[in-house]
Amino acid sequence: MRRYTRPALVVTTLGALSLAAFGTGAAADTADGNTGSGSPSRATAESVSWNHGTAQVNKRVMERYTSEYLPGRNPALASEFVSPDIVVHSGGQTWQGRDTYLGIVAANLRAFPDLKWTVQDMRAEGDTVAVRYTMTGTHEGPFAGVEATGRAIRSESMAFYRLSHGKIVEERAQLDMLGILRQMGAVPAA
Repeated sequence: MRRYTRPALVVTTLGALSLAAFGTGAAADTADGNTGSGSPSRATAESVSWNHGTAQVNKRVMERYTSEYLPGRNPALASEFVSPDIVVHSGGQTWQGRDTYLGIVAANLRAFPDLKWTVQDMRAEGDTVAVRYTMTGTHEGPFAGVEATGRAIRSESMAFYRLSHGKIVEERAQLDMLGILRQMGAVPAA
């Protein structure tokens, strides 16, 4: 029995398998860019693969950031993940620069030396990765104008990170500051 290999078929099949492995659903597109419905696809298989591939690379960077940098708190390791020109938006304020970012992290760690971020969910699309955290710690230093209370805090937070060339260039964070202040005893519970 003779075997014939059709290079175009092999390449198309490998491309479809690659897209299917990314989970884009684009593997149902045919090699000519049409979907099974007969209408042209808005995005070619190549662009879908590229965009989804970028999202997955960025998600892996953030997985390392949350599992290696955040627990270890090593400022030298931060340079591997954080752009020197990072812009951080949080609580109606904006800060810029890696040194400023590291200063914010250091101040939080002085206030809560045992601060721990636990990732509850992480989603990536294009150049952005969204992370939902649970934060726990003990208030042992000044925080938001409140001296140490020794109280434990637990809070939910979310942040959207925009990455470029494998580094975080922008962070948009939402922290339950009211909940933290209540747990510290700085604001009366409702």
